[in-house]
Amino acid sequence: DKPGFVGGFGTLTGDAGVNIATFNMGREKPGGDAICVVALDAPVSDQFLTRVKALPHVLRVNRLQF
Repeated sequence: DKPGFVGGFGTLTGDAGVNIATFNMGREKPGGDAICVVALDAPVSDQFLTRVKALPHVLRVNRLQF
């Protein structure tokens, strides 16, 4: 949860032509590590996930499919 993450992520999804269906972010305490769970309207490539991981402050990216 650092300044610029949400905008950077939104830019990546926009550039990929993928709509964000839901976006949830939370953390234990102010300034602490955050977790973000996002549902997208379309599948994304491994290259897209690599770009997300390259965003500043992102430590891990996992694809979940239900």
